[in-house]
Amino acid sequence: MRKIRPTPKRSSASKPSRAPKPSPPPASFTEEQWVNERRASELLTENLHRRLETQARMFDAVLSSIADFAYTFDHQGRFTYVNKALLDLWGLPLEDAVGKNFWDLKYPPELADRLQRQIQQVFDTKAGLRDETPYTSPTGVEGYYEYIFAPVFDNQGNVESVAGSTRDISARKRVEEDLRRSREELKRVADTLESQVLQRTIDLEERNASVLVHSDQLRELSVRLMESQDDAGRRIARELHDSAGQLVAALCMNLGRMLRELRTSAPAIVPLAEETQALGKEIENEIRTTSYLLHPPMLDEMGLGVALRWYVEGLQQRSGLDVRLDIPEDFARSSRVVELTIFRIIQECLTNIHRHSGSKTAEIRVAHEGPDIVLQVRDSGKGISAEELLHLHTSAAGVGLRGMRERVRQFGGDLRVESQPGAGTTVLATLRKLYAG
Repeated sequence: MRKIRPTPKRSSASKPSRAPKPSPPPASFTEEQWVNERRASELLTENLHRRLETQARMFDAVLSSIADFAYTFDHQGRFTYVNKALLDLWGLPLEDAVGKNFWDLKYPPELADRLQRQIQQVFDTKAGLRDETPYTSPTGVEGYYEYIFAPVFDNQGNVESVAGSTRDISARKRVEEDLRRSREELKRVADTLESQVLQRTIDLEERNASVLVHSDQLRELSVRLMESQDDAGRRIARELHDSAGQLVAALCMNLGRMLRELRTSAPAIVPLAEETQALGKEIENEIRTTSYLLHPPMLDEMGLGVALRWYVEGLQQRSGLDVRLDIPEDFARSSRVVELTIFRIIQECLTNIHRHSGSKTAEIRVAHEGPDIVLQVRDSGKGISAEELLHLHTSAAGVGLRGMRERVRQFGGDLRVESQPGAGTTVLATLRKLYAG
């Protein structure tokens, strides 16, 4: 293919200054001295022209060797320079592009209007801009492009032209769309799991409440139902960790290997690969957090204090709720069921504070008092009226409160809620060591 060498239009600021006409020689100059002075001036002018032509060829050679599109506009929004990559996209020689605007080049009317308006904006504001758009070229090439328009200033600080560059970001857009669909699918799966767990929880607690209403002799069934709920959460958490979690971890490992390869083979797409790897790690963290909330393994391994501190720290990062946790460093370990009960009560209270109270702060206190374990969760939110509190105790909306009460009751304890409108809410729970040992 014959390579067309464009001849950039030079603005008045870029034209070489004409050598000044030699003034009449002083009376002391001989004619030979005057001729030599004029030849030196003409040689200087010729050298300046040669250097500018060399720089123009270098400018064209560099810009014609890159994959991105490079171009310049005059005050009427007409092309004064177009590099080879953009000419190839259009299927035009340079002489058919220079001096034309986007309307002349048959761009879609809405896109041409926008681009011409943005060029004028750069002239008017003296500030560059960045934008992106889909575009199908006359040669049938479809793509999604990111472009930058930047002002070029003359010696007086006025914008004499606008320079532009365009990059094909179709691959990045496809990856973003794939990630968006993956996130939607992951969210759908997570929502389905959450819905199933929630429905299972509601079903179990409704059955439990019904059994307790009919007879206290069936209290053991209530305990078994809650244990079944916890076992279901543990099983789902394990499945989520072992299936989706492992797949995403493998994906991140593969992305890491690809990134190492790309640093040497295709450095241009390294930023895209790094962004994709970061998104994969974000998904991995979301799966890990969801799995932990279903069943915190740290509770079994390191005890209640460590598990609560980890959960509170994560909640503060996710919700912005300022939580103060007061639990002794040497808090004695209890049975797994007791520690899980305390953890679930605190989890339920903090969830209610975040969703319903309007409070920005929460205080948690867990301590041994004599033969008992005492738990207190307090907020500074809008509070609950006596009528609303009665409704929570008696309606389906209060399944969380009833569930907390049943968890405490199996250890011979009790749970009460103290609240007034505008004065916040306090949840107090007591577990008897005699039952919790």
